[in-house]
Amino acid sequence: MLKSISLVAALAVFASGALALNPSKEYKVLPDKYGMTYKEEKIKTPDGAILNAWLFELPKKSTNWIIMSGSGDGNMADNIEIANSFLSAGYNVAMYDYRGYGSSSDFKIDPDLFIYPQFIVDLNAVCDYLRKSRAITKFNLYGKAIGAGLSIGVGANRTETQKVIADGPWIGLEVMKKKIKDKTGKEVVMPFGFDKNHEPMYAMEKPKGIKALMVIVSSQDNLINPTDVKQIKGISETYVVKNSPSNAENFTTDKNAYFEKISKFLGN
Repeated sequence: MLKSISLVAALAVFASGALALNPSKEYKVLPDKYGMTYKEEKIKTPDGAILNAWLFELPKKSTNWIIMSGSGDGNMADNIEIANSFLSAGYNVAMYDYRGYGSSSDFKIDPDLFIYPQFIVDLNAVCDYLRKSRAITKFNLYGKAIGAGLSIGVGANRTETQKVIADGPWIGLEVMKKKIKDKTGKEVVMPFGFDKNHEPMYAMEKPKGIKALMVIVSSQDNLINPTDVKQIKGISETYVVKNSPSNAENFTTDKNAYFEKISKFLGN
């Protein structure tokens, strides 16, 4: 009985770390509620999916852009406050939902699968859209959990990438499969057809892009800790959130300190 309770507790920790796919199609809130000016735009991917995106542009014209990728839990509405912080720091923001999330195209998400190769296509489509619709030739990437690893993987393979901020990134597929099994007992399913060059630990071996990489990590997270992220090469700065109980709570633990670190990194 105790063993069963322990497994349930471990799986709860896994889910709380936002490394389990848990899409929400309904937006709990829209940026309008906070008086934020934005445009909802539809982005078509090369394989025919339609992504829903929110683009926030500063009143004063700027070529500074942040592309935000979600954790895989919920949808982009969960990150509106973070988007506002980037705007306050002087950056235009592009948020989007992966297929199967929010108002993006329907796509069946299996929660037992760690990540979908199609998410690489989705983030690349947003990057391409900014190039075509806004003539943006340089951009920065920010991601949480699943989106943190994607930001590193995609960012390293694009020459336009300037800086990447990865909050609680996964390391590599096999590394995470073993880690999750050891910590929770859960046999997570890894996808077929995922380009190894887009796994963070391999993407950073010979990156085409990324001028600087900042990794944010909790000192207490059950799956990804400061020692784990050292497997990713080329990290310029590691921000260890000491009082955060998990990577899912790195931002909410101390919002001011979180964005002071990010603003300083982006300004360097």
